[in-house]
Amino acid sequence: MSLKQDNAELLNKIEAGLKLAVRKLYEQKAAKNETAVICVNGEIKHVSAREVLKQYENK
Repeated sequence: MSLKQDNAELLNKIEAGLKLAVRKLYEQKAAKNETAVICVNGEIKHVSAREVLKQYENK
């Protein structure tokens, strides 16, 4: 494999790991009925973790 292919593969693995970690975070917060702090169009909002998790499931 070339260096570019190796880097692309590594990047894909890192992105997949980050997505999994974020999803687990929202699942844990949703189980405790907590809120998540998110940024929407530059505005910081506190939203139910269950609502955020629903958005992840719809993607």
